[in-house]
Amino acid sequence: MRIGIDCDGVLRDFIGSLQDTIKKYHPELADQLKTPTSWDWEQWIPFWTDEETEKFVFEDHTEEIFYTADAFDEALEDWPVLMEWAKNNGHELVLVSAQRDDCIDITDMWLNNYRFKFDEKIYTHKKHLVDVDVLVDDSPSKLGRFKKQSINKGVPICFRQPWNTKSQKSKLTIDRLSDLMYVCFGK
Repeated sequence: MRIGIDCDGVLRDFIGSLQDTIKKYHPELADQLKTPTSWDWEQWIPFWTDEETEKFVFEDHTEEIFYTADAFDEALEDWPVLMEWAKNNGHELVLVSAQRDDCIDITDMWLNNYRFKFDEKIYTHKKHLVDVDVLVDDSPSKLGRFKKQSINKGVPICFRQPWNTKSQKSKLTIDRLSDLMYVCFGK
């Protein structure tokens, strides 16, 4: 079985890194940051327009936000166990991440830094067209499209985050990667 796993929001704490970077360069705005409950920038970064946030993230501070982001503690704990389990059971772990072109090299370096090794890495915004049997993701739109249009009729697995509560109600949901072994495959 090919298991697709997203990076940001599953392995990498992109949101935490973005919030920390905003606080570093704009401490006067720190108390205005909100807990994300959607992918809409303006919902949780209410002091900037989408365009201003995009510029901050993808032009002004890309390397700092993406490369210096922390890995989620649970992902670091679970990864060696998940890799061993996948190897012993004939499963492939495939990175399926919607990085922009100028973030791919940074993401590859970040994954290597944290020793997240994959059988294959696929960078695409069209995750439903990737040859995987399941997709672990935190994005409601990516999960929904995968459920409806997966070329393999794959199973979307929601990685629980505050911004995907609606997806949690309609899709198989996990709290950490090691849950895959138990919830999805009945280890």
